[in-house]
Amino acid sequence: MAFYTLDVDAALDYARKALAEGLNVEITDRDLRDTRTHRSFQRSPILVKYWGVTVTEGASVMGYRSASAHQIIEAVETTAPEEYGAVHADDLVEYCRKYYKEIDEAVDVGDG
Repeated sequence: MAFYTLDVDAALDYARKALAEGLNVEITDRDLRDTRTHRSFQRSPILVKYWGVTVTEGASVMGYRSASAHQIIEAVETTAPEEYGAVHADDLVEYCRKYYKEIDEAVDVGDG
């Protein structure tokens, strides 16, 4: 199960608990981007860095180092953490929601 958060201390706590249980962990710094607005990772700016802790029973795993904010929102709204294989901390989810709310408000102001 993976854990994603903006808080490095929360990531380290999660990793320590997994290590205490004898599991392997990988901590990564990750990029949060916006591919909903910018259509690709290459064109989208980095919104914020966040932390990922991946817990494995075997060897360390490598995965994507970037995620789009809209994908995180979709993941928490449509699947359980067990199905998705990850827990997204409230701080990260709220950051994503606030980001899109601000974009939507800016568009509304521009249209009015």
